[in-house]
Amino acid sequence: MKKLSLILLMFFVFAPHLFSQSDDDPQNTGKSTVKETAKEALGLYVQYRRTINEATKYWEDEIASGLSNGRYINNRTNRQYSRIKNIFDRLLQSQYITADLKKYNWRIYLHNSNEVNAFAALDGIIIINRGIIDFCQDDDELAIVIGHEIAHMKEDHVKKQLATRIVMEPIIDRVSSLIARKKNRELSTEEISDKEISDKELFQFIFGLSGELALLKYSRSQEEKADEIGAMYAANVGYDTDKGYNFWKRMGSISNDNRWTALLSTHPYSERRALAFLNGDYKTKYYRER
Repeated sequence: MKKLSLILLMFFVFAPHLFSQSDDDPQNTGKSTVKETAKEALGLYVQYRRTINEATKYWEDEIASGLSNGRYINNRTNRQYSRIKNIFDRLLQSQYITADLKKYNWRIYLHNSNEVNAFAALDGIIIINRGIIDFCQDDDELAIVIGHEIAHMKEDHVKKQLATRIVMEPIIDRVSSLIARKKNRELSTEEISDKEISDKELFQFIFGLSGELALLKYSRSQEEKADEIGAMYAANVGYDTDKGYNFWKRMGSISNDNRWTALLSTHPYSERRALAFLNGDYKTKYYRER
């Protein structure tokens, strides 16, 4: 996410709550309020950048240690790795990706795990588990999975999720405090009452639940977007994206298998997602024979 757009987002998110304080403090001028808001927005942006840097370093260290102990594989002599690397390289040749190839350090790794999962980390890192390779019936289905994760990366979905969480926590704290103060306005003392603290904790809990539901909905909308964009990449380099319907229908029939928990928690199944591949007409729109 670009620096200016992120700071502006954080500024406009905080502005209404800071301006609302002017009723309680007559000396709080518009100029000082704007300055406070800008300062808080910049602080959140610094926190966001620090979090991104720490997460990126974590993944670099995780991959390095995983390659040394065999947890991750990037050796073409491994048949499964060679298969996903060939599909990955082919997808990156899509005309819809090539303009952004230099934006990330694109890499794909095989995770030596039977858990059925695949995900995008940061800075171009895509991880595909053995379990999902075994689940896919052919390269077309596997291309849909890998294309989906490339779409997450290219759309900066991981960074957007982190930014949303960083902004959400202080907003919940501010709104909860504001409501608690207004409920206890009849108190003549400036000290914070036990009732105000209790009310604030209650509202934080309520808004926290609402926030998690909002994030879940946001995450699911990202999943559907990644389905569409990933299918566009796959069709554009000659894969049969109609196979996505059977893939998600099979995915929806899975139950009582712990290997699937991680994937289904982040890639929730729905009939709509399966039907999107059946009715999306991606082949007609984007297909290019190779």
